[in-house]
Amino acid sequence: MKQINKGIRFVKRPLNKPDSSVFEMQEETLLPIKQGQYLMRNIFLSMDPALVGRMRDEDNYADKVNLGETMHAYGIGQVIQSKNDKVKVGEVRLGRIDMQEYSYFNDDNATTQINLGLADANWYLSAVGITGATAYFALNEIGKPQKGETVLVSSGGSSVGSLAGQIAKRMGCKTIAIVSTEEKAQQVMQDFRYDGAISYRNKSIQALSDDIAKACPNGVDVYFDNTSGDISEAVLDQLNENARIAVVGRLGISHLANTHDDVGRRDHNTLLTKRVKKQGFVILDYQSRMKGALIRLARWVREGHIIGLEDRMHGIECAPDAFIKMLNGQSKGKQIVQLAEINDTIDPAPRWLGRLMIAKYFPTRWLGKCLTKGI
Repeated sequence: MKQINKGIRFVKRPLNKPDSSVFEMQEETLLPIKQGQYLMRNIFLSMDPALVGRMRDEDNYADKVNLGETMHAYGIGQVIQSKNDKVKVGEVRLGRIDMQEYSYFNDDNATTQINLGLADANWYLSAVGITGATAYFALNEIGKPQKGETVLVSSGGSSVGSLAGQIAKRMGCKTIAIVSTEEKAQQVMQDFRYDGAISYRNKSIQALSDDIAKACPNGVDVYFDNTSGDISEAVLDQLNENARIAVVGRLGISHLANTHDDVGRRDHNTLLTKRVKKQGFVILDYQSRMKGALIRLARWVREGHIIGLEDRMHGIECAPDAFIKMLNGQSKGKQIVQLAEINDTIDPAPRWLGRLMIAKYFPTRWLGKCLTKGI
């Protein structure tokens, strides 16, 4: 009996903010794997704002998705067949698996085996994965917050933003979130322990800037920028001397078909007169150091220093709706699509080792610093 692989095909480049019309369902027959290949049944798909950049027909830090291709997405799968000597059946692996139920790979380095003793599989798509590592490295390498400083996070309720806020709080900083609505502002203060939160919807740039000034009476020392656009323009006048800006996302300009159409106030005068450091951040630059960050984040999750909310939908058919839901800021936590269940009985990973690395008396901090080269 033929096995069918259902997936989501990318069929139209968006002229404005992406909607469901850019996707369509596809079905393909699974073929026998060849020598050197392995086949994964996909378990979880991660819905991430960065995928919008792959839809544009312009230079980006990641490969764009071509029309007719399966839509890109990161996620977690379990190996069900292998003719690759370096990959075992049963391994649970993380990588770019795309929006489909099954994925073939030729290269064992295309995905990374994960240890479910360190953290549950879904956490590898949030705090103990790319999302958490983005918050961790962008804060520590670019933001460099010091105890007592004010850290402002745009899209502060998003999966990355909420983790950045919690990590900064743990470092002894005052944390302020920018979110869409007053209701969400109250929610993120409760869920993620922000000291304050500001809504931006239906406000002019000046009105939002005034609200930031009220919430940050001592100015902004670190701006964790998930949005760009008008929101980031509103932050300019509230930056302190020697402030640091980590440019992590562009959600505020996701409605533009071409980012060259973004207009607004130029920031050169502020950067010069206040000696502000502004730097873009791409997690792909930190792959060799991620393990250390993930171990530390897993320990913080275990100890309750970091919490995460998750919005889970089920079935490949739900992937377009889940993506649009995330993009519209309607997800209540990290947006995930679950496609299948993990078979724990065939996973060969030494889960005892994962549990050991985050145990109470294990030198997790020391190991993390060694693997991240000092942070």
